[in-house]
Amino acid sequence: MEFILIEKNAYEALNKEIVELNKLLSELVAPYQSIYSKNRWLDNQEVCQLLNISKRSLQNYKQKGLLPCTCISRKNYFKYNDVIALLQSKS
Repeated sequence: MEFILIEKNAYEALNKEIVELNKLLSELVAPYQSIYSKNRWLDNQEVCQLLNISKRSLQNYKQKGLLPCTCISRKNYFKYNDVIALLQSKS
């Protein structure tokens, strides 16, 4: 195991820089958070993990019309809001 020692002043300055960078990134991302969450699209794997179901069950949900999807380049995508609505209706 290797140890690297730095002065307390250098550590505190580095820590302050990291905190400021984190704050700056949060401010930059904040206006887009609501847009991202509302228009978020999920693929098959993400939906299966979120709903805790198999790919075959997901196929059944699509065929029965329980979960609408959009096919782009032979790949299915689901609206995040639709998945959450289905999840809430199941409980």
